[in-house]
Amino acid sequence: MVIYISNDEMEKCKKIVVVGSTNVDLIARVSHLPEPGETIGDAEYCLSYGGKGANQAIAAARSGGHVSFISCLGDDAYADTLITSFVDSGIDVDYIQKCVRHSTGIAFIFVAENGENCIAVAPGANNLLRGERMDTILPVIKEADALVLQLEIPYESVISLIEYAHTVDTKIILNPAPAKQIPSYILEKVDILILNETETMLIAGQSLDFSEPIGIARSLLRRVGQVVILTLGEKGSVIVSDEMEKQIPSYVVNTVDTTGAGDTFCGAFVAQWVEGVDLQDCVQFATAAAALSVTRIGAQVSIPYQKEVIEFMRNRIL
Repeated sequence: MVIYISNDEMEKCKKIVVVGSTNVDLIARVSHLPEPGETIGDAEYCLSYGGKGANQAIAAARSGGHVSFISCLGDDAYADTLITSFVDSGIDVDYIQKCVRHSTGIAFIFVAENGENCIAVAPGANNLLRGERMDTILPVIKEADALVLQLEIPYESVISLIEYAHTVDTKIILNPAPAKQIPSYILEKVDILILNETETMLIAGQSLDFSEPIGIARSLLRRVGQVVILTLGEKGSVIVSDEMEKQIPSYVVNTVDTTGAGDTFCGAFVAQWVEGVDLQDCVQFATAAAALSVTRIGAQVSIPYQKEVIEFMRNRIL
């Protein structure tokens, strides 16, 4: 069953380290996503904060996890605001680095009335999480119970972190987004792979029919350490491991903005999983957290706290 983790208990929790990107989200709300060459003149603008790494760290912390976040920020006005936001969410920020003469990452996001979005990212300081900067973070990863990774920082850094974490027996959760191909010798070191349909097809190297998603997840499991979780949007998600195969339905909600929903799912899942919660219960909790997030505008501001998620689950039946 899902567990509630109070602030007093958090220091006793298993340690989660998230390594990844931090972005400033510049959002234009539009009636529809523009076609090539089309100008939409009545967009509504807002500024928010995101980045897959930051979103997942906040989601894990707000779900009760004991989280350290490792990221590179610029030396601009955004950095201090972002760090304050992380601290307010209960994240350890000791390993966040501010990089002189570089800008914080920027994401340009279009959000349509139906909740669909498209995103372009200028990575900025996110691209500096490599080389000697990586060497300084290895001790905290060695001490961690779980390492959470995405692909918005340099690819070679992600690969080296997976290889290192595997040698020190830190559990590895990989969300291969933005979608890239991952070599089989790396995938086999990943304990839990969480991916959507686009990412699944790229890793599989072919177009796929998702009418039988359990079969697809089963084929991926042959290349992954322990667990494959496919997130399927309104169709819910699929869990496949050596012990179970299960499809979890989604919650029906009024979707406003899907930005950050996948990140919310990942972070919420890890916060429960690292504490030994049953795999199916972890996914149901993550599904509820993601469902709540899409009813709100923005990435980080939309991520719910665990009390909200538990209350939502009490009032809804899958």
